[in-house]
Amino acid sequence: MPKINSLLYFLLLMVVLIGCTNNDEAPVDNEELNEETEESPDDATYNYDGDGGFLWKVDNGETTAYILGSIHLGHEDYYPLANKIEEAYESSDVILPEINMFEVDMTEEELNEMALFDDGTTLDKVLSEESFRKLSNIFEAQGMSVENFKQYQPWFVESLLTEFIAEKSDLSSEYGVDLYFLQRALEEDKKIMELETIEEQYEMLTGFSMDTQVETLENYIVAYEDQADWLNQLGYNWVHGNSKRDSLVNQLSDSFEGVNEEYKQELNDSRNIRMANKLVEILQSDSGQTYFAIIGSVHALIDPSVPSELEQKGYEVERIY
Repeated sequence: MPKINSLLYFLLLMVVLIGCTNNDEAPVDNEELNEETEESPDDATYNYDGDGGFLWKVDNGETTAYILGSIHLGHEDYYPLANKIEEAYESSDVILPEINMFEVDMTEEELNEMALFDDGTTLDKVLSEESFRKLSNIFEAQGMSVENFKQYQPWFVESLLTEFIAEKSDLSSEYGVDLYFLQRALEEDKKIMELETIEEQYEMLTGFSMDTQVETLENYIVAYEDQADWLNQLGYNWVHGNSKRDSLVNQLSDSFEGVNEEYKQELNDSRNIRMANKLVEILQSDSGQTYFAIIGSVHALIDPSVPSELEQKGYEVERIY
């Protein structure tokens, strides 16, 4: 089985943790947590055995496209997923992830060319003194020194914080829904086509203005201590999606509150429009095949979403799960 480069994977997971900047702590619904726990909310154990996922169906002639609102980090208790989702995958000829992470490859030299400042600037010169001090403390808690990363641009440092947070949470990229289906597709020799290109992803991450990079990283640093709890709540809301759909939508919507408009536009809105256009091309080709698209739930639930864009283009999009 091919392996993924974990750092490159977390570069492409930054959208998962864009928020929580307006929440002092993750909301917890005690009644829906593991009934065996007697602990306080701060120590509560999440029950990740649920019926999560959001599935739509679009037809054009003899061609069908399923759209799964997924989550990039997951828990082993997620699987198997709901019957309708598993059946949609089984019936599909072609799998459409955002990116096929098993084919992503980049050398350290290529990564540094994108991520390093190219004008002699250092991180401590663009961040506030307080933000840089807090960032230093975060790195020290990981047994690392921020001094070794001063030459890297804020967007790249934010991706490192995303990796730290995922390691602190209950969730793991190993159990991400996209990887779950990609692994199966490889084993079952299903065709895999990407909705986006890796070049588009990297251009997005490296294309933010320095003001936007600094603003989002500083907000992220402020919210850092709450982010693992926020991610656990996200994973819980997703896997209990049938009963917690509103909770998930609210959590994702809240994560955009206060976020720089350039950041939101590029991370979500523009990408959703591009992915919807890609699906239109596939549907219009009317190959007679069945396609199974796997996109992050934020792209499926927050307008302009991929389903809403398809509806705008005249397609009947049926929510089947």
